[in-house]
Amino acid sequence: MSSSSSSAPNTRRSTDDMLCFCGDMMQVRTSWTNSNPGRRFISCPNYGSDRRCRKFKFLDVELPNEYYKDLMFQQHMQVRKLERDNQLEHCEAVCSENMRLMDELKVSKAKVQAYDRLLMVLIVVVVCLCSVIVVLAL
Repeated sequence: MSSSSSSAPNTRRSTDDMLCFCGDMMQVRTSWTNSNPGRRFISCPNYGSDRRCRKFKFLDVELPNEYYKDLMFQQHMQVRKLERDNQLEHCEAVCSENMRLMDELKVSKAKVQAYDRLLMVLIVVVVCLCSVIVVLAL
């Protein structure tokens, strides 16, 4: 009777394997470099900072050849471009709405000023009429 063994990598990691040189828990990150696009790795939370802890370990196997690396990197760059384009379209829509609201505000302010002038004229007319009535009543 033969025994079968699994060729799947052991996904459980020891606690020591998850600690960096600083003693902090390492974090799962994703590389988006041209040489390792989409490849997950664990690294110190201070990786790339002034603390200079450089411990990292790849979780994923390397892509089999340059074709797949290039394809993965190109797709990542295309997604980033689409995200930037979407943000740009959103910003343009917000700016357009802002301009429309500013124009509407100008019109409203002009109407308020016109009503203020009309109110002043009406107050003067009422005061004059009251004065005439008082004079005629004497």
